[in-house]
Amino acid sequence: MLKWRVALAAAVSQAMPLWGEANPAKLFHTDPVETWGSGFLIGVLCLGIVIVLFSIFRYKGRTPSPASWALLTGAICIVPLASNGFGTLLVFDRAERVEFCESCHLTMQSFVDDMRDGNSDSLAAVHFKNKYIPDNQCYVCHTSYGMFGTVEAKEAGIIDVYKYFTHTYRFPIKMREPYPNHDCLKCHAESAKWLKHDEHLAAKDDLFADKMKCLDCHGSANPAHTLKQVASR
Repeated sequence: MLKWRVALAAAVSQAMPLWGEANPAKLFHTDPVETWGSGFLIGVLCLGIVIVLFSIFRYKGRTPSPASWALLTGAICIVPLASNGFGTLLVFDRAERVEFCESCHLTMQSFVDDMRDGNSDSLAAVHFKNKYIPDNQCYVCHTSYGMFGTVEAKEAGIIDVYKYFTHTYRFPIKMREPYPNHDCLKCHAESAKWLKHDEHLAAKDDLFADKMKCLDCHGSANPAHTLKQVASR
């Protein structure tokens, strides 16, 4: 009994730093809507399974009464529609996370590793280690402002996922179009740090018109990423 108590106390003492330090930060970034939405989705799916099983054993595929019709309607219409709606919202939200981009590890892993590298001087790493963007860093930097920017990002993401699973991508990985200035300026333009540089003000019209690129000046010291990719796999 004494050995068991000592072992339990040791396990608790090892877990306490995780509860006291790591978990509060994790909870701080936890979306309660997503948590409850995930639970609701699981509940709806379980309810659908229960309805189907009950109908099979109770009515054996027949619809002799209004109750059987109600169960049938719920099982084939209401439950699928509800689960599809909530599932789509949750998937779209989770597709914005760095972990989702990283899951395509054959192509995106090196980019994510560079972003998380504290010794890297790339723009991605500088933004990440200084917490200029608190979360969803890949999505925020590669999505234009507004609703149409979100639609374009989702469309591009579907194409990327298709190419990944069909192995129709090519190395080195490149953007299909040049990185637009407005994806930088949506955060930086008119900020105090940006305005204090006379170079920005002098080139403001050209920058907003995309006639010159932000990386024309910043790319030498801070390239978008510092990594090496093989030409083929």
